[in-house]
Amino acid sequence: MSTAPTPPRQHRYRRRADMPLLGGIRPPIALLLVLLSAVAAITALAVGGLRVDDTPQAVRESHRYAAEDTALSLRAGLRENSSDLLRSAARYDRAPAEPTEVLAALGSAYRKWRGTVIVRPDTGRLLAARGETVPLAGLDLGRVTDTAPAPLLVPSAAGTRLLTFALVTTAHDGRALLVASDNLRLPALATRDGQTIQVLGADGTVLDTAGAVLTDEAARQLAATVRGTLPGQAPTGAASGSPAGGADHGGVRRVAGWASVAGADAHDPATALGLTVVSTGTVDGKAAGLRHPALGLSAAGALLALALLLALFLRRTLQRPLLRLFLDARRLTRGELDRPVRGPRRGEAGRIARALEELRRQLLDPARPPAAPVPAPRRRRPGAALPLGLSAAVVLGWSAPLLLLGGNDGEVRVPTQVVAGQRDRTDNAADRLRQALNEGYADLRALAPELAAADVGTARTLLRTALARHERYRALYVLGPGGEVLARAGEEPHRTGPGALGPGGVLLLNSSGKEPRIAARTPLAAPAAAGAADAADAVPDDAQAPGPVLVGEFRTDFLGGLLERPGLGRVWLLDDRRRVLAANGAYASFGELPEGRARAVLDTSAGTPPGGAAKHAAADVVRTGGDPVLLAAAPLGGRGAVARLGWSVVSAHPVSWLHLDQNRADRRAVLAGMLGLAAAALCLGWLYVAVGLPLRRLTASAEALAAGDRRTVLFPVHHDEVGAVARSLELIRQDLERAERERTDRARAGHRAPAATAF
Repeated sequence: MSTAPTPPRQHRYRRRADMPLLGGIRPPIALLLVLLSAVAAITALAVGGLRVDDTPQAVRESHRYAAEDTALSLRAGLRENSSDLLRSAARYDRAPAEPTEVLAALGSAYRKWRGTVIVRPDTGRLLAARGETVPLAGLDLGRVTDTAPAPLLVPSAAGTRLLTFALVTTAHDGRALLVASDNLRLPALATRDGQTIQVLGADGTVLDTAGAVLTDEAARQLAATVRGTLPGQAPTGAASGSPAGGADHGGVRRVAGWASVAGADAHDPATALGLTVVSTGTVDGKAAGLRHPALGLSAAGALLALALLLALFLRRTLQRPLLRLFLDARRLTRGELDRPVRGPRRGEAGRIARALEELRRQLLDPARPPAAPVPAPRRRRPGAALPLGLSAAVVLGWSAPLLLLGGNDGEVRVPTQVVAGQRDRTDNAADRLRQALNEGYADLRALAPELAAADVGTARTLLRTALARHERYRALYVLGPGGEVLARAGEEPHRTGPGALGPGGVLLLNSSGKEPRIAARTPLAAPAAAGAADAADAVPDDAQAPGPVLVGEFRTDFLGGLLERPGLGRVWLLDDRRRVLAANGAYASFGELPEGRARAVLDTSAGTPPGGAAKHAAADVVRTGGDPVLLAAAPLGGRGAVARLGWSVVSAHPVSWLHLDQNRADRRAVLAGMLGLAAAALCLGWLYVAVGLPLRRLTASAEALAAGDRRTVLFPVHHDEVGAVARSLELIRQDLERAERERTDRARAGHRAPAATAF
């Protein structure tokens, strides 16, 4: 007995051309291979190809930030210098005085100028002079009209002098020009070992220097470095920058950072001067090593191998069984019923294959009863979701080690220059707060004599004018001998009555509540000779003042804004009990310091350094108790009204935020891990939505059809492999329904035929 020859194996796949090219199961598998290969290439280039910078970016940025902080303080000082002179001159618009009286009152109120003069701008005639000679030679005073000129830098025999101008009304000579002369000095800011801070004029002349003294060779190298960054321009053309200089013969690299002193406002007194602050220092030119030098290359090779294995695995577990189902279903629709349907044993493909085999037998024997319905499983079987889940787990296993490299490793080394820069910047922030509070107290002392001689209406006008000129106050008011409010401007006073009276100085009005109320207080009857001194020399009055007193409450957001500096991290102002009074972000008033690990740094800053003052700034990298963080603390200290408050400024900068080579490598590794997860989620999710879910629904329909359901029409949803199998099942359903209908018709015809013959 002869048998028909078995068709060759390739016959089962010769109709693959019927499958769509842009849909179905093949595109997401191919895309997964392409995307994972691209992520492997990115990992090899971005992580494996990372080279260590011999001058870390964090060190260069520390000098740029130091220059920015110095420029900010210098700009604030120039603005305060100009506003003090203009405000003092404006007081004589209502009551003109003799030029000598004006200079005497100005000298007793502000001790910040080396020399002052009053001249007639039209004739140049000197009306009064005080202090050292003011260099007016070469100035075109005849061009002065109704507006005071902008500050100028002029050379003199004693050095470069900063001239500040204001128009003042005199008793007999009318409007005259008030000129104040002083040195252009850098603020008293902290500098680290080997750091030099300089302020340069518009022509590059060094006007003042703080910190280490540069040699001639280092100065020439610094000038070439800074000016070479902006060809053909002075460094004042940029807001700030931090280039790296060339290496010296000793293997030492000099880095620099600069910032323009010019403000954003064209009318700012500092804008016309064209000043630039430059911070420079040295750093070891030896390149440091990374913690995982071969991490990128090994991870890239592993991902490339995993991509190939996953493509083969998905092709074997999903693509090939589905294509075999498609060919077997198409064969049954063509009437080729001699060969049984052989498919996988598990998953949706195996259940559909068993249903097709039952349908093949029903097509061979129309009288064959339908198969028993498949009982619903007690637990939902994974089916196609199993290989997809395994593939996702494999990619997650590759990405997880990379995602754990978030820069929070305790082994990340922080350069000593960066630690010192954080300490100095925190000290500078404390100095800005100290100056702002002292200047606010000095303004009140300067305003007190004028208020003492004014009536209530005039006092209110003076308070409103002062409040409009100063953004630091939320309220200004005068309290009488019994603590009653005599005149005020701004918000309601926080505290009145006899308890609100007391000696002058800066104080905290409350010890609890939603918002700390920091204020400055001075007796209204302070003698003119002891009027407002310079902010650095203003000392509070210890004697109890029976009243009246002038009180100015500071805005909390103004104090918080002084702590807002880029690259400094979170900054808090603490009182003597280490409660939070202000911060550059969200905080709880009078709450505990959020960064509890800063207590050790606070204790160090409150200690006594060898051969130093009683209090000093301190900084350290804390690696215990959480992610590594760079902490610094500095007391307000110094001289003035806030010296005895015992307040401190604390900053916390996470090590992972620093621009270090190891952090950069870790961030790139994390990015590579996220890209790998994103590629797997995209492609595997596409497979599950486009193939897994339709295949699960088709499985139930195929088993129902094999169990005898001839009424449910099967509609293909997509033009892909699953849709093709659904179309074939619909054709089989129609064939079975037609065969059953024909069998029923024959049975009915055979039942009616004997009755007709008997008749």
